[in-house]
Formats: sequence, C-alpha cells, structure tokens
Amino acid sequence: MALDPSVNIGRKAWLPCSHCSHRDGLYLLDSDANMVHVQCPQCHKVWWIDTGNGVGRRSRDADGPPWPAQSA
Repeated sequence: MALDPSVNIGRKAWLPCSHCSHRDGLYLLDSDANMVHVQCPQCHKVWWIDTGNGVGRRSRDADGPPWPAQSA
C-alpha cells in the first residue's frame, strides 16, 4: 500500500502506530472531534483513532469511518 495522495508530511498526529509500533508520529489525514484519520509512514496502514480527548463521535469499526454516511 502506498501513501495516501492527500498526505501532508507536515501534519502529524503524535501517536504510535498500533500495527507496526512506529513511534515517530502518524500522518494526519483528517479529523472530527476526538476522532483522527491517520496513516503510518512506515507500514502505510490507514485507520481512524478515537483519541479519547473531549467529547466526540464513537467508532463502530476502528478501520472504517467513525460515523455512518449521511444519506441525501
């Protein structure tokens, strides 16, 4: 898996990778409340993390979006 094309190497979430134990920060792709969408620069895994800070939405599936898609 390659790096997500939207990766900005200047935006990092200072959390360890739970998949490969990389400790130098994850690329921050997106965020919503206490949920952050990240990619590991070492193993390239992409997932949502509930940081547990503040009040926010809760994930049903850690690898999927943190909330159901809104229908039009």
